[in-house]
Amino acid sequence: MSKRVIASAAGRRHIALSMSRVFASTLLLGLATTTPLWAQTSPGDGVVKEQPVVVSENALRSDSAGETQIAWDPNTAAPLGAWDELSRTAANFHLSDGGSEGYGSIFALRGLANTPYFSDPSVTVYFADIPLPSSSTYPTNLMGFSSVSLYRGPEGTQFGRATDGGVVTFSPTTAANELTASFGSYDDRQVAVSETVADHGVSTTVLAGYNARDGYITNQQIGQKVDQQENENFYLQSAAQLAPAAKVTVELMGDRARDGAEPLVPLTGPKFDVSRPKEGVTDLDSWGAALRGDFTLPENSRLSSVTSFTDWRMNPYSNSLVTGVRLDSSILQDQKSWNEELHWDSDPHSVVQTKLGVWLSRTSTDNYVNRSVFVPIQLPYEVSSFVEDSRQAALFGDVVIALTPSLKLTTGMRAESTERGLTRNERAPNPGFGYVGSNRYSGFLPKVALAWGMKPGGYASYTDNPKLISFAAERAASVTAGWDKAFLQRQFELAVRGFYTRVGNYQIERSFDASGDYYVVNAPQAGLGGGEVEAKWHPGREWTVALTGGVTKAELLTYINPTTGLSAAGNTVPYVPKYNGSLEATWRPGRGFFAGAQAAAVGDTYFDELETAAYEQHSYAILGARAGYETGRWSVTVYGENLTNRGYFDLIVPGVGSGAPGAPRRGGVELGLKW
Repeated sequence: MSKRVIASAAGRRHIALSMSRVFASTLLLGLATTTPLWAQTSPGDGVVKEQPVVVSENALRSDSAGETQIAWDPNTAAPLGAWDELSRTAANFHLSDGGSEGYGSIFALRGLANTPYFSDPSVTVYFADIPLPSSSTYPTNLMGFSSVSLYRGPEGTQFGRATDGGVVTFSPTTAANELTASFGSYDDRQVAVSETVADHGVSTTVLAGYNARDGYITNQQIGQKVDQQENENFYLQSAAQLAPAAKVTVELMGDRARDGAEPLVPLTGPKFDVSRPKEGVTDLDSWGAALRGDFTLPENSRLSSVTSFTDWRMNPYSNSLVTGVRLDSSILQDQKSWNEELHWDSDPHSVVQTKLGVWLSRTSTDNYVNRSVFVPIQLPYEVSSFVEDSRQAALFGDVVIALTPSLKLTTGMRAESTERGLTRNERAPNPGFGYVGSNRYSGFLPKVALAWGMKPGGYASYTDNPKLISFAAERAASVTAGWDKAFLQRQFELAVRGFYTRVGNYQIERSFDASGDYYVVNAPQAGLGGGEVEAKWHPGREWTVALTGGVTKAELLTYINPTTGLSAAGNTVPYVPKYNGSLEATWRPGRGFFAGAQAAAVGDTYFDELETAAYEQHSYAILGARAGYETGRWSVTVYGENLTNRGYFDLIVPGVGSGAPGAPRRGGVELGLKW
């Protein structure tokens, strides 16, 4: 074991040194070829050098290649987290929050979703310039990131870290120095501060936030709250203009969560009361850093390089569930990732635009799990550990030809290779059982109006059946058509899109099935089709009415139940709502009193691929409202959420017959100060 640890540490040093050399070479190249005639001056430039769709006053946009973008509008959004607002207002995007940050949560977009624990994400996330390696590492209590963009469909020619579903990017607030504080139900308290300072060519932005609340769920047996939360996070970005055409940016981020147990309750009982002899905790710590260089080259081409590192630790996650028998679990996990991303763009004003990129990444994951059942004495159900190492390299790019001012032809490609290895050791129930495996997942993913995407395969580490440990890569081919139009001098805006995706080897997680195993199975074929509509209407200068809606028919075309051997073709893909949408009306004159209300709806959702009635969340709608008073310097807002106290499950875990309930009715007051 010591030799493996030493080799792993040496490998990490080798990767870090290699990436540092790549960045240093890029920096020298950029400084050697820069010209003072062209300068990058925006301190908020992201990794992606694709020219973003221009959003004027949050205008709606879509395009036929599927590269759609939605920006969250902080002036009309309710005082919620960025993830909550995106899930409510982005058509065909849905977050099933497990209540333990991203661990165990589901992020679904147009019928493509991650499995709770084992597969790569279908929706990848960039935290400013820092790519996050897995869904478990996605922080759900973000504060200060008011600009949230959603790119639907395979984005392999735009982003280094990209799979088959889409990409979400969070951008820091840099427009104003601001302090916000809120107080609400369940002793909910939040404080966030953002400040930007610019001096002598150096611009620095700092975001910091704290939020905490009591639990919604009470363990009546021991008189303790189950799901209390406490979280602190920060982000720092400092950009220095070294020359008119050269800029260097340093970024740091950190997140600390000290929560109660994952809020799981039996599906057949009350949603906010449980009875069991003990409770658990969820302790999460993460940090990340990025070093970025931006250079403008001759002919107005541009070069960017980002070297980043993330470290995410769960120490521990523990819970106790009573589902006929008592099941206690404790999990320790550590995930580290090194990344290097290069982008070169030709002149953005030329008729033919060329974009090239390189992506290099190495991720290592260490995990230890201890599960026991009480029948009636304590017996070890599973005691195991694993180490997984993943290396990924990709070369990507595209060519955009402007046929007319309103029509563009895009062709592109991505060549990707992922090497993944797993070493697993088991102490119970089979002492001494071990597994060592490695696989390579490669793909050449073209894009010509159609777009191809891939989510690498991997390993299900919580089973000791060698036939079930490895699962195959998921491959998708997607086509999107879009149309947008502004009417009546932009008083009314409309965006409409349709899409269809054919997926091979769709990855589905099965938890504690009839065989007692916990693994991922591949459905040979799945078809995902649907449409989206977004509309914005300004009936008056002070009024805004926004409507979004998405419908997805996600169907397993071929699938054999691995437990029974029976066909489940025609069933719905798990975790994907049949529809979602929102209607929001806001009256905001700019100064003085303001008010707004929002209704958000989510369609029927199955949480297993067999369409089991007990694991279905029926459609539901949530109503929220807020009102307040604002000046140019300060504001006060009174808000209410889930005003009808609608009960529903955010997430259902079929294997243990439990779910995480959605938040009950709550309200509060938010104060804001700008300077």
